[in-house]
Amino acid sequence: MAGSESLLPYINANKGSEQPTIIIDSREASAAPKIVKGLREMGALIIIRSLDKGDYIISDECVFERKTVHDFVHTLTHRYLFEQLFLLKEAYSKPFILIEGYFPIIYKFSRINPSS
Repeated sequence: MAGSESLLPYINANKGSEQPTIIIDSREASAAPKIVKGLREMGALIIIRSLDKGDYIISDECVFERKTVHDFVHTLTHRYLFEQLFLLKEAYSKPFILIEGYFPIIYKFSRINPSS
């Protein structure tokens, strides 16, 4: 894995279990405790650590960056989004952005034309 965090030690320790292991960034866990609680209730083994890249690591190849619609618009319009995506892609072969919220509100927070 090219990323700075690896699930391998946790997967090996949890071998034979069908319980999925998810590493969650400590800042993300503080900002979204309901998500952490929901994942635990669904049976995931949650490990909270400070991550250099991404918010949720679900495998040695797959990472998720969670953004609210407002944060997505802000990073898009201030040109941080693509830089962040390139950094994720350098570290993980399968990076994803998870956008949380009602997407049509994007037009309220930006000057993005709905027809563009």
